[in-house]
Amino acid sequence: MERTLSDYLKEHRETAVGVAVIVVNEDKLSYLMDGYADIERQIPVEEETVFEWGSVSKILIWISILQLEEAGLLDLNEDIATYLPQDFPLYDRTITLQHLMNHTAGFDDSYTDLVILNPAGKTSLRDALEAADVRQVYTPGQVVAYSNYGAGLAAYVVEELSGMDFREYVQMHIFAPLQMTRTTIDAEQDDHHWVKEQRKKVQGYTGDLELIEPNNYVIPMYPAGSVMGVASDLQKLMQAMLGEDGAPLFQHRQTLDSLFQPSLYYPDTNVPRIANGLFFLPSQSSQVFGHGGNTVAFSSSFYVDRQTRTGVLVMTNMGYESTYTLGIPGIVFGEFKYKERPNTLEDSSKWKGIYEPARVPQHGFSKVYGLLLRSKAEPAGEHDLTMNGLHYLQAEPGVYLTEDDFSAYALDVYSVNSGNEKVLSSGQSDLINIPLYRHLLEWGAIVLGGLAVLASICFLIFSVLRRTRKNLFLQFQHVLNILAALNIIWIGYQTGLMTTYTSIQPFLTANLFYVAGSLVVSGFLLLQVKKTKMEKRSALIKVITIMTAVVLSGNILYWEVYL
Repeated sequence: MERTLSDYLKEHRETAVGVAVIVVNEDKLSYLMDGYADIERQIPVEEETVFEWGSVSKILIWISILQLEEAGLLDLNEDIATYLPQDFPLYDRTITLQHLMNHTAGFDDSYTDLVILNPAGKTSLRDALEAADVRQVYTPGQVVAYSNYGAGLAAYVVEELSGMDFREYVQMHIFAPLQMTRTTIDAEQDDHHWVKEQRKKVQGYTGDLELIEPNNYVIPMYPAGSVMGVASDLQKLMQAMLGEDGAPLFQHRQTLDSLFQPSLYYPDTNVPRIANGLFFLPSQSSQVFGHGGNTVAFSSSFYVDRQTRTGVLVMTNMGYESTYTLGIPGIVFGEFKYKERPNTLEDSSKWKGIYEPARVPQHGFSKVYGLLLRSKAEPAGEHDLTMNGLHYLQAEPGVYLTEDDFSAYALDVYSVNSGNEKVLSSGQSDLINIPLYRHLLEWGAIVLGGLAVLASICFLIFSVLRRTRKNLFLQFQHVLNILAALNIIWIGYQTGLMTTYTSIQPFLTANLFYVAGSLVVSGFLLLQVKKTKMEKRSALIKVITIMTAVVLSGNILYWEVYL
């Protein structure tokens, strides 16, 4: 195995930066480290190189929850309101810790406040939760939508029940017992000076080996993704999860075993999907669970098979990397093999349609990103499907597999959900069917908005060339249109740079002034058309101008680019 992995690293060396791989097979350990922590300064990856865990950090939350359950301080199926302060803002529909662990609490997502560069000050976990622009949009237990907010909420339950800051709890109940002395959980590494200094020796890179700059961001919802440390410390956690008796993380082996017991299956199948916050990885044994993680500039994966006492962790300083983080676990655990294809298969055309990930914002200005993430499912022959350029072979009715990508994506189970009609169940997020008329209308609104802005640009260019100043209201509206378009582009640009909601709020508010101003100006123009005799050409220009304002205002209101 070590030779195979070494050959795999050499094969992909030209397209990778730095990587650390540790494989545990019963009592045997394999260490592989390759590449550079910093290409420019030629700093190699070594034992003292620190890596950001990303969402692998969430494993600490789920371990903490089970520790408190073992101590009799909580029930996974109890309403979390039982454990939180009365003045904490909760949701109308009951949420349990099991919902949070299964990512079925019904939360949508947000593209602001995920990561912040140079924050003004340190915030508490409660402050981060209350500032999050997240809403409960699905009935709990009905839709799987991966949620950083949900994980952070579970960590806050740990704080309330333990009476300790979550960072302190993890240090005392996980890091100290495992002697993980070179790992930090604080978002700014203020709890570990050595790790903070070592982070300065590591840079993050893209898949094209381009430096990501800047790449040292702060995650406000820190329990969901802020852990950072050396690979050998994460190895200690992995070995504890492969242990026989549960110690030192738990008092009883049964508690550790329960962590790996599936808590959610794919619809109408016996195929595991989630085991108390750990995700199922399709493999030969069908017993592998773990978690992947991504930050702006790092990727990681952590998978364990307690049945064979095998574990693998992969850490890289590349953003959204998969060749190592998914390819290496696939080598270690083997490819998923399904039973022989039965004769009775369903007609795959029933799943034809447009789908949107459940894990996207369903409110506020960033809900437009869901439009850009939609996929089209189409039948391939009578029984198979194609989606996102991948071919899915129907293994049995409702179960579709693909060999076109890594095993983490190889198992997609498609189902009918009574509350949302057609739902595609895939890994960390369900895909919700979007009616074709809605998809076309929403794209049509975007296209019309672009045409409206183009019309305003053409009008102003023509006015300048002709030196026309006859109707200031007309010109003012077109100027407003262009300013609104530039403002929206700026909001999108800032969101892409990982900003806070507070920093773009003034720009969102400006769009409300645009709508109000356009209403006034368009009203004057409409009065001129009705009460003033003018040439058909002049009337037509005013009508078109009013229509541009209506189209842009409609887009702003529909896509909620004002809050």
